[in-house]
Amino acid sequence: MSLDIDPAQLALRPRPEPSAQDLAVLVAAVQLTWPGPGAPDELDPVHQPWRFSGRWWNKPTPLRRDRPWARG
Repeated sequence: MSLDIDPAQLALRPRPEPSAQDLAVLVAAVQLTWPGPGAPDELDPVHQPWRFSGRWWNKPTPLRRDRPWARG
């Protein structure tokens, strides 16, 4: 079985160059829809510089022991 394929059909064709106006419209659309950086929330402890100071492993050992029967 022989397939006759024209090599011109397999060639990649160059893409047409967009005009300057088309590029400007695309850039403006991307800039409008792209999410910008949000304002930092300084009160949220997740966004503070040292994030691990309040974690369980930073507490003294007696405070880390969970005793459910000792709860009121």
